[in-house]
Amino acid sequence: MTSVPVDDRPREKLARVGADALGDNELLALVIGTGTRTRGALTVAQDVLLAADGLPGLARLGIEELARVPGIGTSRAARIVAAVEMGRRT
Repeated sequence: MTSVPVDDRPREKLARVGADALGDNELLALVIGTGTRTRGALTVAQDVLLAADGLPGLARLGIEELARVPGIGTSRAARIVAAVEMGRRT
């Protein structure tokens, strides 16, 4: 994430302008937390969205499917599933 200007990083952008101003990949990057050594959280989030065919598709994917996305694994997949479920419950 060091290549992204500080003001454009998801956490800082959220604090500055609110959640409504963030794209789906930025919101998901916040849930994911960090990327990998070679790929930032925004890139990993974009890959997840591609695998899910967009944000609505996240509700159809389980931990196993999400964990197949490079950079996710079971821990991050569980975070994503939990976040989707929290959204569903609201």
